[in-house]
Amino acid sequence: MRYTYEREVTGSTKVQVLVVGAGPVGLVAACDLARRGVEVRVIDAADGSSSGSRAKGLQPRSLEVLDDLGVVGRIMASGRSRTPIRKYKGTTVLGTSEVNPDAQEPSCSTPYTRTMLIPQWRVEEVLRERLGELGVTVEYGSRLEGLEQDGEYAHATIQKGGERENVSVPYVVGSDGAFSEVRKLVGVGFLGQTDETVRMLTGDVELSGLDRDFWHWWPSPDGKLLALCPLASTDTFQIQIGVSADAAEEFSREQIQSLIDQRSGRNDIHVRRVVSQSIWRFNVRMVDRYRVGRVFLAGDSAHVHSPAGGLGMNTGIQDAYNLGWKIAHVLGGAPEALLDTYEEERLPIAADILSLSSKLISERLQGGVPSEGRSTDTLQLHLNYPASALNDGPARSDAVVNPGDRAPDSLGQTADGTAARFFDLFRGQHLTALAFGPQSRKTAQVLAERFPRELRSFAVLPPDSPHAGLDATSMIDHEGHAHRDYGIDGDTLLIVRPDGYVGMRVTDPDQVHALDYLGRMLPPGRPVSS
Repeated sequence: MRYTYEREVTGSTKVQVLVVGAGPVGLVAACDLARRGVEVRVIDAADGSSSGSRAKGLQPRSLEVLDDLGVVGRIMASGRSRTPIRKYKGTTVLGTSEVNPDAQEPSCSTPYTRTMLIPQWRVEEVLRERLGELGVTVEYGSRLEGLEQDGEYAHATIQKGGERENVSVPYVVGSDGAFSEVRKLVGVGFLGQTDETVRMLTGDVELSGLDRDFWHWWPSPDGKLLALCPLASTDTFQIQIGVSADAAEEFSREQIQSLIDQRSGRNDIHVRRVVSQSIWRFNVRMVDRYRVGRVFLAGDSAHVHSPAGGLGMNTGIQDAYNLGWKIAHVLGGAPEALLDTYEEERLPIAADILSLSSKLISERLQGGVPSEGRSTDTLQLHLNYPASALNDGPARSDAVVNPGDRAPDSLGQTADGTAARFFDLFRGQHLTALAFGPQSRKTAQVLAERFPRELRSFAVLPPDSPHAGLDATSMIDHEGHAHRDYGIDGDTLLIVRPDGYVGMRVTDPDQVHALDYLGRMLPPGRPVSS
């Protein structure tokens, strides 16, 4: 499905969306837009790509996003999901634990259940590769200097190599980090607090003397923790070490060596090289608006919090994934009100994440390690949008899946007996109708005829259904996984949004009602003969 923007864009550009910032958030937004046929441009003020790990954990929900974007295989090949934590007091080993001690094994409904440890630079590298396959290259050394907007366009001024360029685009996505120029230019405040007394040196170091099979922790109740985590597919460890409020902004290799010696009580860990470093401050802030006219904020541009729980990069990735399809649909003729649901859905999530990450960092600074006290909240599989304007159908307290919930994966068979995952049905640019029952199948067929490019329909049939005459839109629930995973107890129609959340769930569906629902997020469909 390809979305086109038919109005002439004034000036020298035909770009439809300008993405400012080429970290994981901006790259996910750009990939999602580009695969939908949107003309997207990505700029970044940095001279080139980052070499530091910074964030290092992808949560299961983010892995599902990357699965949909077609890159999860590359990510899995570069990361580790089972790195045990070894806890010390001085030279004494206190014990070993898991990063995700309560994680279940992968199942039909949940293929990814553990945090994937992978340096941020590698995530960005994979996403840039995917973006290049879609025909888009990041423009480094390009700084946003001005941003205005009117009823039709956002007007951006970009400086690169001493030259200024004025471009007019329908939409701008600001994913340019905690010091976001986009956020400043549209006048959105960044509410919250910064505690300069709580600081941590983070960075990547090459060292010898430590087993790379463990994430090594020396917790301390006074906040002076030391953590050294091996980064998969590299020769480096990520270091996290508490420092004083008056500490310098940069440490020499010798100073880092001295801190490691003091905190670990060992003299056999040798720092060979410091690859990157920065000082983290306790900084908890978020915006009160995600959208200002034609400009949207995502990721650290909209919310910053502690690194505990691996929530920052992941929340930003899901911001971008929520936004991309909505912009594409509106460019294709869907109602403008669809864009309002971005803030409606994502702002409450950010507020909850800030609270959770602050709790987790407090525990770390008091001597806890990542596996202690961690709940499944950090996996982000249960984040949902219960109050979204895009929900349709009753929310039942006893339901397995309600409108606004993540649509689980499941497993069935095609008519020829081939195994098929539901995530494979969802993957791509479309909405998906899942029809459990004859009335739902009839309704789903009407929806697919009305929206042949935007929606795919699948009939999910019980195990005893005859296979004769079935086509590629039929799925046999041969072991009952789908009925269990979705909690089906009647003739039920579900419509799954492009971002993998259930939008509509109704029993004995009415065609007119279902068509009206799709009108909230799709351009007008073609007439269907009676």
